[in-house]
Amino acid sequence: MAARVTNERLRRLLLELGFAKGRLVKNNHRAFRHPDSRCVIVLPDNRDQDTARVADVVGVRDHLAQHGHLNEVIFDRFMVEGKLPVA
Repeated sequence: MAARVTNERLRRLLLELGFAKGRLVKNNHRAFRHPDSRCVIVLPDNRDQDTARVADVVGVRDHLAQHGHLNEVIFDRFMVEGKLPVA
């Protein structure tokens, strides 16, 4: 994954996968919940155009793969191209 990943791109991916953006919680974090799988991902609510922290990108990538939402190859492609492949 060579592209610069912004906070906005990481959050947009979750929304495109059907996660719902929750309210702001403790320590300026936001929970994203998937209604069908009940999967929850919590991210810092940092500025959209700032580069996402590596730990957040890797954590989301692993979490999505482990819960069957998105495999690593497609995640990496989205981070570079900014779009999911057409089904």
